[in-house]
Amino acid sequence: MSSVVDDILEHHGVKGMKWGVRRKATVGAQEVIVSDRRKSIKTTGGAGHPAHPDAVRVRTIGQIGSKSGMKALSDKDLQEYTRRLNLEQQAKRLRYNDASPPKKFVLNVLGQSGKTAVQSAANDVATQQVKKHLAKTALLAAA
Repeated sequence: MSSVVDDILEHHGVKGMKWGVRRKATVGAQEVIVSDRRKSIKTTGGAGHPAHPDAVRVRTIGQIGSKSGMKALSDKDLQEYTRRLNLEQQAKRLRYNDASPPKKFVLNVLGQSGKTAVQSAANDVATQQVKKHLAKTALLAAA
């Protein structure tokens, strides 16, 4: 009887693993867990290339800065963090400038449609607030 149970029951998973937390076994992905609140930093190099250790280090510095404040970082950490972010922004701008004219047009239209959607939502909220205020003043004037 016990040999039958031993043959049937199996443990699937990792000892000590938390419910709802998944481990990804993707090739080239490096995951750095900074806090134990189930938030992690994931940086990948893309197309199967691993993330560079500099990118991982800068992401951990940024996570520490957002959790504990920028005053928790040293001058060297802040310089490294800002330098990396500036380089990434410059590279993104250069990649946009190298894009073909149709791709630029689509990116521009998508950017404008996002802005107009936000503006129309803001206008709707403002209209509702004005209507509430006018109704409130009308009630006060009638009383």
